[in-house]
Amino acid sequence: MEQNAVALKVENMNLTDAMGFSAPAVSQSSLSRITGTVIQEVEDGKVVQTPVFKITSDDDFYFARTVEVRLFAERQKWQRWDSEKKTMQKSVLSNSLNIDLKDTLGTFNLGRPSGYIKDFQALPKDQQDLIRSVNRVKVMMGMVKVVDPFYESGGAPSNVDGEFAFVMDVKNRDSLKFIDGTVGKLIKKKISPAEHRITLLGETRTLPNGNPYMVTNASLGEFVGLSEGDNEILQNFLDYVESSNEYVTSKWSEENVETISSQDQDIVTNIVDVEDFDQ
Repeated sequence: MEQNAVALKVENMNLTDAMGFSAPAVSQSSLSRITGTVIQEVEDGKVVQTPVFKITSDDDFYFARTVEVRLFAERQKWQRWDSEKKTMQKSVLSNSLNIDLKDTLGTFNLGRPSGYIKDFQALPKDQQDLIRSVNRVKVMMGMVKVVDPFYESGGAPSNVDGEFAFVMDVKNRDSLKFIDGTVGKLIKKKISPAEHRITLLGETRTLPNGNPYMVTNASLGEFVGLSEGDNEILQNFLDYVESSNEYVTSKWSEENVETISSQDQDIVTNIVDVEDFDQ
């Protein structure tokens, strides 16, 4: 197998750390978002639950049963739906969840303790409920090739040939196991996940209440090597991570403006006075 001579590189950073796989300009609007879901289809006169990937781009969305991805970066975050404010609260993106991460509530980890919880049952019930409400999310970023896309109402979308940039949040434990296991095979072979396509397929599972959900299976696809534009793609995703984190930290700062004590305010005032005097 002849490998492409093009190499990924990031200035002033270790490449593996930069991609986020060692712990195992793209804008928000230019990224397509992929989510796993289950739709109802009729086969031989019977209604069946079909696992599919929903691809949302701008105001349009369509489906595919199979997608092939090249992963350029991954990060992790804490996330929780705020039913009172009707918004998704989240932490900054990080290579690890074993540290305290600033969040949009102005707290850390959305109130969840960092690191491994040794005895969950010993915690007070309200804290158990809080921890259960906060989801661990792995954010996958890369280039995707959609196989046989279709609209649920019929027909196929146009202009989706080739690869395009995507982001995908994965929080299901089994999906994470399958994807991480496949990525791990590449890492052991010292192959970047950006050099090798990974094929993602859905599998329908059922919750205790009877509602269906999708688990993402992953397998190794084709080795494609690297092309000349891949280094720019990687840098764009790192810029996206930085921009996302700047938003979260700005929300964290806004929530903490009024928490400064009067003593701290006096210190800040004195510092300002000294700076004014020196000028």
